[in-house]
Amino acid sequence: MKRLLITTVSIMAIGLAACGNDTNEPVVDEGATTTPTEQPADTNTDGTGTTDTTTNGTKDETASGTTDDMKADMDKLSFREIEVEISYGNDIEYEAEIEQDRNEPIKAKVEDEVNQVYLKGQETFDDLYPKVEQLQLTKDSTNEETINQVLKAFGLKSDYQKFDVEIKFNDGSKLDIEERK
Repeated sequence: MKRLLITTVSIMAIGLAACGNDTNEPVVDEGATTTPTEQPADTNTDGTGTTDTTTNGTKDETASGTTDDMKADMDKLSFREIEVEISYGNDIEYEAEIEQDRNEPIKAKVEDEVNQVYLKGQETFDDLYPKVEQLQLTKDSTNEETINQVLKAFGLKSDYQKFDVEIKFNDGSKLDIEERK
């Protein structure tokens, strides 16, 4: 009976000692001869499309720097939002969007069923920005000019069934083109 009691108390003591380690460091057997390993950085997506990189509880400045870079890039464009939806039939669509609302993080997404590519956040922005940067469109651009530039910039075929693009310019004007074949 004493042996059972001693065993139970020993197990509880070991369990409490392991639970009491709240420094996020591994429990090290002091008799063991191992060298400590470096803990990898934790990365979490915070819903804004930026990556929050932390190491030992301190925030890395790359997340806010990336957001600032995206904002600086968007400020170079004549528009603050673009939404492209192109349908090729058989439920195959290409959708891309960059949205920059005031005092809000930049949102970007790609749902490319043509090439089976689905992106969100920073990766999407990095993919889309060079494409939208090529566009030389204004609120007065013709349907044909808009369609040709968008298809060329995004590397898409012209055999679409439905083409829809909406651009909101920095001055508040819009370009909204919808065409069906």
